[in-house]
Parts: sequence; structure tokens; C-alpha cells
Amino acid sequence: MIGRRKELEILNNVCNEKESKLVVIHGRRRIGKTYLVNHMFKQHKEDCLFFKFTGSATQNPKIQMENFIFAIEEYLGESPEKKLTEWNQIFNFLKNSLYKKMNEKKKKIVLFIDEVAWIDRNNKVDFLSSFGHFYENYSGSNDNLMVILCGSNASWIKEKIMKDTTGPLYHRIDEEISMLPFDIKETKEYLIKEKNWNLDNKSIVDIYMILGGIAKYLNYLDSTLSISENINKLFFTIGSPLFNEYETIMTSLFYDKSNKYKDILTILSKNNKGYTIAELEKIISSDSRYKISSNIDNLEDTGFIKGINKFNNIKKEIKYILVDPLCLFHLKWIRGTSKSDIISNTDYFSNILSSNNYNKWTGFAFEAIWFLNIHLYLDKRGLKSAVKSIGYWDYKTKDKEDKGAQIDLVIEYNNVYDLVECKYYNKEFEINKNYSEILLNKKDKFIQYAIKRKKYDIKLCMLTTYGTKRNQYYNQLNISQDITLDDLLGE
Repeated sequence: MIGRRKELEILNNVCNEKESKLVVIHGRRRIGKTYLVNHMFKQHKEDCLFFKFTGSATQNPKIQMENFIFAIEEYLGESPEKKLTEWNQIFNFLKNSLYKKMNEKKKKIVLFIDEVAWIDRNNKVDFLSSFGHFYENYSGSNDNLMVILCGSNASWIKEKIMKDTTGPLYHRIDEEISMLPFDIKETKEYLIKEKNWNLDNKSIVDIYMILGGIAKYLNYLDSTLSISENINKLFFTIGSPLFNEYETIMTSLFYDKSNKYKDILTILSKNNKGYTIAELEKIISSDSRYKISSNIDNLEDTGFIKGINKFNNIKKEIKYILVDPLCLFHLKWIRGTSKSDIISNTDYFSNILSSNNYNKWTGFAFEAIWFLNIHLYLDKRGLKSAVKSIGYWDYKTKDKEDKGAQIDLVIEYNNVYDLVECKYYNKEFEINKNYSEILLNKKDKFIQYAIKRKKYDIKLCMLTTYGTKRNQYYNQLNISQDITLDDLLGE
């Protein structure tokens, strides 16, 4: 269970409790939520009675009810004596079926309801209220029930289950597990141990910048093929498994409103500096600030974007950047690609890989992934416990003789400030005279307009693939940290 030890420990501990518990698991599609629960159950197979039902994004409420009844028959061996047409009837049937099993042999009962948001997302057929009544009634008089509600739509779960003060499950959740993608270090461990792939750290990052840390995507990789051949096979061949993955994700999460969310992601994919909500409103020309804010919240909950605070301006000027690797890759290289394009070029990705545009895009993607993996940088710095804020900072001037400044990553400790520069190169990065002047200007403007006090210690830090070449400009800048991929991921 690479990268999931903490989550598995939580589930195992809950399963060993001597009272009924309700657990919520959320995380994006194909991240491994179902695999985690199935793995947990295998460890308790002799001690538990396991029931599983998976909601469907495409089936109507009647079919979902019928499927739930079939699940009761399959896992509990009980059939209803009459036709059941309401969720309250179905949960009464489930409760009575569980009582029969409990009388036969007292075991821990694990009810695993997967993709719960798809069952009745607008609560039109009273699934949630009926389930809430069932859980309240059963758990109140029995101490052997463990319920796991699981879903890809984190926003729905948070709004309908956890935050709805009038909802049946408000304050009833005992454990919340938010499953995140693998970080780069866990991705390396997975590819080496599970896929038997011998790769250097840059190659690991090359894969991560396209597939991210999504277990299912990584599992598609074939170690007998090159990275280029793998990406071509996964995205740019007829019937490739990930060509339509972006569209599938958007539809499964946001349904008929998916185009609004895609519009926002498309805009963010074109600017690695990000946009504030006010800036997005102007671009989208929306007449409703609330709708934009709500969409942004949902995209952040589902992990596609990340809000970055401006240094010394916590509540204002939050910029949102697109950080999901698959979305970044799709919106740059797949969106607009037709099947005829793929058919006419059997090695489509190789042409992309050798282009100047791809080199520029990798610089964008490299910066984005470190907002997802900043903890690896902090581990290397040894200052994780001292962090006060992580954000960006910029200075805009109307004076033609003055220069503005943009710092994409500022990490604040106690009177110590890391100004971090991320650079993706195939060799050592070399600081030239022009870039040296840009860095000095960033540092000077940050001291003058951001710090505004005498006590400070500014650290210019480089985060690169293979390190920064020691030349006169490197030495003049007094670079404090020169961190490489080997430093972060191990050699």
C-alpha cells in the first residue's frame, strides 16, 4: 500500500472499534479509494461481514434502487418478500437482513457504499435522508456496524453530508479520509517497486508532469516501452485509455454544468501565474460573482486548482493556478486533437516532444507540480515546523523607469524568507547576466515593498532538475540553496 499507510491504519483502527462508526472517504476519480477499502477488508475477512454497493453516474433512480436490492441479496443472502419502491423501504429491508445475520453469528458489519454522490445527487428520491434514519436507528442499538461512504465528488460530500446543518448526517461522521494523489516521491516508489521500472529522477518527473500521482494512470505504464511510447499509447492512439479521460472526469463530477468548469480550467491553463476571482470574472464576463466563487471552490475541493495567497495579504488577491497534471497536459496537447490527426501520425507524441512549445510547457508544468509537492522541499530545508506562510508576491509599477517584480513562490519562516526559483532543464541550469539582474530586482523590490522592516534574512533558492552551474553570476547572487531532484527524491 504505497502512499496509503496512514489511511489504511485509520480504517483498520475504526474496524477494530467496539462501537458503530461512520467513515467518509473522498478523492478524485481513479485515485485508489475502492482499492484501499478492499485491501482493508482482506485484512479483516474472517472477522467481518462485508457489503458493497456502487452508485452509477448514468443510471436512473429506479435502476439504482434495484441494484441496491441485488447487492443485499448477493452479500447478505436475503430477498424481499414484496416489491420495494422507496429508499426507506430498502433500508428497512437492509436493517432486517443485518439483524438476521447478526443473530446467526455476531461479526463486525462493514457497509461500503461507493460513489455515493451518484446515487441521488439532488436528493430527489430521499436516499440520504433514508440512509440517515437507517444509520441512526441501527447504530443506536448495535455496536458492530462500520459504514464507509466513498465518492469522487469531494464538494458534494462536503456540502451534502458534512456541512449541511439540516442534513441527516451532520456531526455524525467519525472519520474523514481525504485521499490525495501520490506525491513525486511516492510515484517513484510505485514505478520502481510495482512497475519494475529503472528510471532516473528526471524521468520520474517527466511522467508525473503528465499523469500526476494517480494510481490507475500509473498502472497503465509498460516498463518495456520508453516514456514517449507509453504516452503515445495512452493518449494518442485509437482507443487509447486516457484520450477522453479529461472529459469523462468533468462530466462525472459536474454533470450538465461541466462546461462552466472547463471554461475556468482552460483559462488557467494558459497562465502559469494564475488569476484572482476578479480577473477570472473579467475574462469570462460573468454577471454573477457568486457562481464563479462557487465553481472555484468546487475545483479546489476536487484538487484541480490551488489557491495561492499573496504574501502579507492573506485574505485578498488569492490567485488560483491549475495544478492537476492531467488537466494541464490535456488542455495543452489533447484538446483540439482529432482522431484523424492521430491516425495520420502513428508517433504523434514524439513530434510534440521535440518541439519548442513542449520545452516551454514543461517549464510551466514543472512549476505547477511543486505546489503539490512543497512538503518535499520543506523536508529538504529542515524548516517545515517553522513555516508561517507559503504564497506568491508581485509588485506592479506605472513608472516606466521602474521595474515590476513577480515572485511565484515565497516561503516565510521567522524573519527568514525563501524566494524560490523553479527551473526545468535537461542539464545544469546556468544563470546569465540578464537573469541575474532579474533575480536581484526581485530581491530588492521584495525588501523595499514587501518586508518594510529591518529584521529579515532573504534566501535566494534554486529548485532545478540537475542543479545550477557555479559561475560568476551564481556567486554574485549568493544563492542560499541549490536543490536538485536527487536532493528531494533520493538518488
